[in-house]
Amino acid sequence: MRDLLEINPIIGAIKNDCEIEEVAKSDCDIVFLLNGDILTLKNKIDFLHKHNKKVFIHLDMISGISSSPVIVDYIKREFELDGIITTKTNIVKRALELDLKVIQRFFFIDSISVENAIESLRKVKPQAIEIMPGIIPKLIKRINKVYPNIPIICGGLIDEKEEIITVLSVGAMAVSTTDKNMW
Repeated sequence: MRDLLEINPIIGAIKNDCEIEEVAKSDCDIVFLLNGDILTLKNKIDFLHKHNKKVFIHLDMISGISSSPVIVDYIKREFELDGIITTKTNIVKRALELDLKVIQRFFFIDSISVENAIESLRKVKPQAIEIMPGIIPKLIKRINKVYPNIPIICGGLIDEKEEIITVLSVGAMAVSTTDKNMW
């Protein structure tokens, strides 16, 4: 995962169907699929793969998918995807058991959410974590210090080149953004 992010520090995150064509034409090699439903998921993944994109689906945001760990078994069996994104530790655990790449997303709003994230990382070690909002260099340094071997992806509220440079300079490996101008 680290090698993939070093080569591809800008990740195209798409939140609606209109953006799939644009991200397919972009320079982004990695795509975070943040929308859809269980019925259209395969077509979206296949389309992006035809454009040589690595596709990570955010399981928590796909309609028709439950939060039960068995969904990971189904997703791995039915779809040829490159990995998943989730906020749920039980889903991370199952993905790791199935040798599926997984990015765990954390929302930091206060010190309690930081401590909860650190506790979650003690239980499971995803291949990468996504910190949201991504414009918090102090937190990137802190998480990197505690877990230096887990790549950090920053997402959320990043819409300026300087913000990308800042988070990459303090230890993030990559940035996910829905801002097409950043792709």
